[in-house]
Amino acid sequence: MASEYELGNLALYQGLMEEAKARALSINMLSNDQRGIPSLFVREYCFLQLRMLCEIIGLSCLVAHGDLVAKISTSLRKKYAPGEIIRALERLHSDFYPVPVIPQQTATGWHLGEYDDRPFLTKQELPDLWNKCGDVLHRGSLKKLVDSKTPIQPSFSDVNDWGQKVLNLLSAHRIVTSNGQLSFVTFLQVDQLGGAVQVVLGEASSV
Repeated sequence: MASEYELGNLALYQGLMEEAKARALSINMLSNDQRGIPSLFVREYCFLQLRMLCEIIGLSCLVAHGDLVAKISTSLRKKYAPGEIIRALERLHSDFYPVPVIPQQTATGWHLGEYDDRPFLTKQELPDLWNKCGDVLHRGSLKKLVDSKTPIQPSFSDVNDWGQKVLNLLSAHRIVTSNGQLSFVTFLQVDQLGGAVQVVLGEASSV
């Protein structure tokens, strides 16, 4: 049975997933219809959203393991860089990262099947993407300014690919809590709820 603390973390986790959904979908919206905004600015906006998504994923891992983090490491509660969060959580609990799943309806309810071969954002890629976003968003040094010209960006295939990887990870996923007995099971779009995000608690052994 879930504790009051775990239910509170569940609500925090849902809030993060609602924010992640809005940010990820905004990448597709603006890259597909620039609304007269110069391509360079669209690209910067998209990479800003990707960077925020990386941080949301890192924070969501902390929320799912909040009791463990509170007991072991007070400094970890102040972290926001995904790489630092991942390295710290790996030392505390190996199964800490979201696992994408395929929801399959059965005669008795729903089964979360193994994910297929579509690419998703792995825990190894998460800090790399965050660092890449930082490189794009900073103006850089004077030498870089003098030596380079602003590139013409005819498409946004790279940001769309990264955004899709994030959605593939989060659209339907589970994340095991620190006690190993419960999972946060997340669906970014539930038709029966008008397309809203839903996060529920499930037994880790059954999902």
